[in-house]
Amino acid sequence: MTEAWLNIPERSSLFWLRAIVWIALRLGRGLAWLLLYPITAYFLLFANRTGAASTAYLRRILAREPGLAERFRHYHTFACTLLDRVYVLAGQDRRLDIRVHGLELLESRARSGRGCILVGAHLGSFEIIRAVGRVRGGFKVKALVHGERTPLIAGLYRRLNPALHEDIVDMGNPSSLLGLDEHIAGGGWVALLGDRALHGDKRVLCDFLGVPAYFPQAPVLLGQILQAPLLLFVCLHRGWGRYEVYFETLTDAPPSLPRGERETAVRDIMQRYAGRLEHYCRLAPYNWFNFHDFWRIED
Repeated sequence: MTEAWLNIPERSSLFWLRAIVWIALRLGRGLAWLLLYPITAYFLLFANRTGAASTAYLRRILAREPGLAERFRHYHTFACTLLDRVYVLAGQDRRLDIRVHGLELLESRARSGRGCILVGAHLGSFEIIRAVGRVRGGFKVKALVHGERTPLIAGLYRRLNPALHEDIVDMGNPSSLLGLDEHIAGGGWVALLGDRALHGDKRVLCDFLGVPAYFPQAPVLLGQILQAPLLLFVCLHRGWGRYEVYFETLTDAPPSLPRGERETAVRDIMQRYAGRLEHYCRLAPYNWFNFHDFWRIED
């Protein structure tokens, strides 16, 4: 479950998700889509902390105070991606219209015989990458996550696709990272999010939407360990079941450098990531779902 829901009581989220899943798979997409409107209104009214974060982000991206309709649209776009995630996890992604830009970068990596690290964001749908990997050549994707923060909801998704859990790697468990080098060497993809630095992680300050914010060092450090290139990927929601997926090269395999040089190199690469993330946020401003106080600078 995306970490955007961490500040919402899990059982209330689970109730609505169960309703969406049941209706989507048994009664059809149209009825499920209509249900998103009251669900969106519910969270707009009662999710105060995420609502404050949404308003703060919209204020920056729109360069003005967002109205009620714009705040509703932000939540509703997020709800639409959750509905589409049901179809991806249930193996029914043929219901979606997924258009891919930059696929030649992945195909080039595939021809080399080695995989790459895909650095995504809480932008659009992270899960769409699984559909791209399955449909566009059978690429194997392992997703790195920070544990199961919402176990009840994670269990609901796991029941939709039990095999999916095998490709989820907990970054908080060092032993679970074993085998990623073989996965990369065999042409597999490793995907992780680059726009959430948890407290205690190695972080770096970058400029984002004109304000300093923390970004994790993990994508670059992992690239150094695995000697794999870093590719940015974003999956933008563009309307009724439509997605645009973009792949871009962030850097070739980051070299191992002395400590002082390494910190500068990490900052440069993550600033490049932050700049491209800002570009795509401006392209689709209601697609960024990092619902927490992103610009808070903690000691």
